[in-house]
Amino acid sequence: MTSIEAMSIKELKALITSAGLSFAGCSEKSELRDRAREAAARLASRQPTKDSRVVASWATQFEYWNGGGENDVDLAVVLLHGIGASPDDLVPLASALAPGLDAKCLFVFPGAPNSSWWPLDPAQWMMQAMAGEASLAKMIRTEFPGLADCRVKGAELLEDVRRRAGPRAKIALGGFSQGAMTSTDIALSVPPGTVDAVCHISGAPIVVDTWSAALETRAPSLKVYLSHGRSDFVLPFAVSGWTKSLFEKAGVDLTYVPHDGGHTPGPLEPLVAFLNRTLDHAR
Repeated sequence: MTSIEAMSIKELKALITSAGLSFAGCSEKSELRDRAREAAARLASRQPTKDSRVVASWATQFEYWNGGGENDVDLAVVLLHGIGASPDDLVPLASALAPGLDAKCLFVFPGAPNSSWWPLDPAQWMMQAMAGEASLAKMIRTEFPGLADCRVKGAELLEDVRRRAGPRAKIALGGFSQGAMTSTDIALSVPPGTVDAVCHISGAPIVVDTWSAALETRAPSLKVYLSHGRSDFVLPFAVSGWTKSLFEKAGVDLTYVPHDGGHTPGPLEPLVAFLNRTLDHAR
């Protein structure tokens, strides 16, 4: 990068603007340079500080954004990937979400052993979906093998996140596809107040009787973001309606974002707004 002293007026103004600052009132080049130094410092504070370690047997990546650091975080966002995905599948979401968040952030990306949080056959889900809603409705009441172990490991991960983030941080726990199911299940198994918000993206309800009972002690303080694509052929869009009804019946603070995409994270702007609202709600 060209040094600030060597930058042209055009380059100085571009740097200032990229940091969200204004060069209004800077009539001299020296004043533009001073403002550019301020801009450079602001941009540097936004760059992530990264770390990785194994927590509860899950290889986990940590990224501090927006000037956040150990014990100095406003918002911790924990995201679990989908089945068959690599541990870093959702990592790009940090750089996509952080610039829109008015907070010092910690993003946490645990990796499932063997790319699956618990044994699940995606083909079985698709077969059940083809068999009709009644067949799927029966399946979502099943206690899947491995869920209990995930709850224990998830609780341990959240304890580690709390230690890293600090006491003032709000914690949003979420995930995509199987990660959405798993993160919601973990959020509803830990003590009330451990998790401030849930992000359920392109998932499905599971163990619904267990979830319903757990929600009784968590609503309405729990905030939930629910997103699903109408063209999702992996987990049919209809299941998001069941999840929505489950949360609405419990009285949680629900943000529902259906979209026209497929089995994808969907639009990110509503998720950024939800996370900012989680911060506002907690202040």
